Amino acid sequence: MNLNIREIEYILTIMGEGSITKASQKLFIAQPSLSQVLKRVENELGVTLFTRVKNRLKLTPEGEVFIDAGQRIMKVIDELEQNFSGLSTAQSGRLVVGVPYLLGTLIATDIIPVYRERFPQIELQLVESSSTELEQLLMDGAIDISVMPLPFKFNDFPYHLFLKSRMVLLTSRDNEIAEGAYRKAPGDRFPYIDITQLNNAPFIIGHPGQRIRTINEAIFKKARITPNIVMTSRNQETIKRMVANGIGYTFIPEHYLEIFGSFDYLDCYYLEPEVDYQWKVVTAYYDETHLPTAMQNFLDIMDEYYRTHFAAPVFSDRG
Repeated sequence: MNLNIREIEYILTIMGEGSITKASQKLFIAQPSLSQVLKRVENELGVTLFTRVKNRLKLTPEGEVFIDAGQRIMKVIDELEQNFSGLSTAQSGRLVVGVPYLLGTLIATDIIPVYRERFPQIELQLVESSSTELEQLLMDGAIDISVMPLPFKFNDFPYHLFLKSRMVLLTSRDNEIAEGAYRKAPGDRFPYIDITQLNNAPFIIGHPGQRIRTINEAIFKKARITPNIVMTSRNQETIKRMVANGIGYTFIPEHYLEIFGSFDYLDCYYLEPEVDYQWKVVTAYYDETHLPTAMQNFLDIMDEYYRTHFAAPVFSDRG
């Protein structure tokens, strides 16, 4: 069977008007052309759809079956058009957002409420996992978009870059290494520290698969030090408290000082450029050729948030 939607619409109009003449006028097409459409459809199906009774077309039993099916088809098409219209204007639909454990609280408390207020018809679902697991979910199509730090492990996804941040060493207050700290300029927010002295020192870092752990390990490698990993945790607040209690050191992005609030019982130190690592947070997606409106709106709100809430420079561009 080789019928198209327009032909179904034409047959439904003929049925509604009761004649080809009236139907052709309503459809703004020539009567002979509409008659040819009817004949072609009947030939394609091998049935007669209408009989003429007192100058009016009447449905045959086969015609009644066709009209019933045609009306259901047109209803489905109408529903599809309405649904996709809503999606294209961000009036309805669903957006599944992946976030790493380190950023889950921020997204849930500061980003999602704004999105829900502006686009209440969008069903927003949050999936928290490690950055490595989020990459896999993105490749599998289980999530639409994911906030995560670079670098990617499995795939070179297109992304929107929201911020860049230098890494800082986090220590307990008045730690013994403070004696070796130094400032390069009077306006420096934190003093610098030579981390090569921390070979075999105790460190508390993230779990395998977390990007924050990958970056900690990259810094160890750059500085050519071997840390004594005394504890691992997925929870940055837990790591922060352990460091404050003098159990070990850790490296965190400087922007996290704003994201995670109080660091009153901790000291922070900049790293020398040759061992520092630039932390980049992005929102990644699978297909850059089609960015739905709901997704673009999420990107815009993320960008707006970072530009508004951070004193340090925030950079935004496309990956």
